[in-house]
Order: sequence, then C-alpha cells, then structure tokens
Amino acid sequence: MTARVCVLIPVWKDQPGLDRTLATLAKETLPLDIVVVDDGSPTAIAAAPLAGPHRVTLLRLPQNRGIEHALNAGLERILAQDYAYVARLDCGDVPLPGRLDRQVALMDAESDVGMVGTWARCVDDDGKYLFTLRFPTDHAAMVRKQRYVPALLHPTIMIRTAALRQIGLYSDRYKTAEDYDLFVRMGRKWRLANIPEALTEYIVSDQGTTQAKRKRNLIARLRVQKDNFSAFDPHAWLGVARTMLFMVIPFGWMIRAKAVLWK
Repeated sequence: MTARVCVLIPVWKDQPGLDRTLATLAKETLPLDIVVVDDGSPTAIAAAPLAGPHRVTLLRLPQNRGIEHALNAGLERILAQDYAYVARLDCGDVPLPGRLDRQVALMDAESDVGMVGTWARCVDDDGKYLFTLRFPTDHAAMVRKQRYVPALLHPTIMIRTAALRQIGLYSDRYKTAEDYDLFVRMGRKWRLANIPEALTEYIVSDQGTTQAKRKRNLIARLRVQKDNFSAFDPHAWLGVARTMLFMVIPFGWMIRAKAVLWK
C-alpha cells in the first residue's frame, strides 16, 4: 500500500535517540515513509534504508544551521511527493500505540483541520515518568492559549500537506520558536486540534534544548507574540506579561512544579 504519511525527524549528534525512535516506528502497521535530516552532525548520522517495512530517506546537511533549516529541508523533499500528511517526531521521542492511526482518522474525517497534536507523557533521560502535558482540544481555546504559549507540542503533531503548502514552511525569524510561529499561522487559516490522550512519549532532558536554550526560546516566543499582538485582546497583554515573568523563573523550578501539578 502506498504511504499517505511521511514522518519527519531532524537529528543533530543523537544517534542513540534516532535509533530508539526508528526502532519504535519499525513496529508501526500504518503504511508510512520516514525522512531523517542530519543537521550537519560532526559525526555523520547513520540510518538503514528500512525501519521494519517503512522506507527511510536520510538527508545530510553540510553544516549545522538550526532546526528550522533542517525541518524545511525535509519538508521540501516531502512536499515534492504526494503525501497527504506529515508527522513530526524528535530523536528519542516515540509515538505510543495508536497515535498515527488516530491522527490520520481525525484528519480524514475533518477536512478543515490543518494540524492535530496529542497530549504527551513526559519522561526524563532515564525514561522515568515526570508528568503529562495536556492541551486544549477546541480550536477557539487553542487559539486563545496561543496568546500565551504554543497550544500543541511540536513532536506530537501531524500536518496536512495541503495546509502547509498554503501557509508556507517554518520561518527562520524566530530561532527556537519556529514551531510556535507555524502554529499561529496555521490557526489563522485552518482549524487546530489535539487528541486528548497521551499518545507521544516526550523526553524532558536535563541536557537538551529545553534547558540550554530556554532564555533564547522565551525571547523568540516574545517576538512571535509581539508580531501577532492585538491591543484589543486582553489575552495578548497577559501573554506578553507571562513570557516576561518566565524569563526570571529558574528552569528547574518549572520542572519540579509541573511534576507535582501535572501528575
């Protein structure tokens, strides 16, 4: 059966994480293809041409330019073919049973949905459960939430390729918040959705991008909020204030608070 779904995985210096994700995808019964983009890793990333029955295409970029460039390189390859949907995963993160099938079923049934995410089961580097990320599922609530923070988790999403062709690829204006900008643009033209079930296992790493680039991410988030600011929307004002407040709260405090409140 021809694959209607292509999974896009960017990678930089994380061969073990990629191996874990590909091993999980190899068990998927849904027909799919996989595009892995090596964002200029010093030691070239390796990937077999098949993960189970699924074809794997490995693109190697000549230098590390950031995730938005890696994602766009992969999307250009995907959009040149006839896929209906593109699913996102990060290295080490895994789709839990039923995720991709559920997302395809929703997108097939609801043609005005341009992007659908899931809730996420968050674990540490050793796989220990931390908390569950829960997002609103109604489009209006998601648009309102995005005045404050992204209303979807990037590695959980599936995107309709027709919608992506309409709104365009990731912008390089918002380093580390390229996903937030894409979600906002998508929400203007297409309906957003989340499946209210933890269908993705997401690693919250002490060594990863979330901590190392948190301040840069908040600055980029603030830029997205300012570029989409509406003076007549109180949520726009509150969103900017929230982002500025989070700039002074230590990352470790946030993780501990989430582990208590979001169990």
